Amino acid sequence: MRVALGLLAAAPASALAAGQAATLDARLGAIEHDPAALQSLVQAGRNQTDTFCVYCHGAGGNSVNPEIPDLAEQNPAYLLAQMRQFANGQRKDEYVGVMQKLARTFTPREEVTMALYFSSVPLTRHPAAIASLALRGAPIFAQHCVACHGGGMGRGEYPRIAGQQPEYVVRTLTNFRKDAASRPSAVMSSATTGLKDADIQALAAYVANLPVTPQSYFALYPHPHFPGDN
Repeated sequence: MRVALGLLAAAPASALAAGQAATLDARLGAIEHDPAALQSLVQAGRNQTDTFCVYCHGAGGNSVNPEIPDLAEQNPAYLLAQMRQFANGQRKDEYVGVMQKLARTFTPREEVTMALYFSSVPLTRHPAAIASLALRGAPIFAQHCVACHGGGMGRGEYPRIAGQQPEYVVRTLTNFRKDAASRPSAVMSSATTGLKDADIQALAAYVANLPVTPQSYFALYPHPHFPGDN
């Protein structure tokens, strides 16, 4: 297991881009069988995120800004992929390039520990206030989202969208629909083609109300406890 963790932390972005996502996913999954190693990596990730990420994404990845995504309980393989896309310029943020600049400074080990830490933190949900709007989003979700995101928890490099900030979801889907250069994705551009603004609003409300169910790497273990936590 220690060897596997070392290989995981040392995996170069080019190797991942070359089709190593399945191997990465398997290594991340294997970590759950070594609680001591997991606790150590998660603690290191907490220290790292307290230095950089808390200012925008909130404590533990629970954002207090509705325009900025929650990272808590996010799939670690997805987080790793996004950090590396920011670093290589494939993805760009809309806040004067903050994520691009930060991502280029992260070591592979730091990326892994931050991804594992955020995955371990329970999400503080922001359910949509208008239930009727969320209900209108159900058939849209079934048609456009289930194939990749499942019930909203995603898998591997497909993100958890259940419980995500609705304002962030609206902005992200709108950008995908207009094929914005900041985050090119043929799959998402195709999925959002034809969606009207009202469809996107309803879909974001539905997603925000989806239950967040622990079904990935931390399902078998309680969330790590740190000194000073309530």
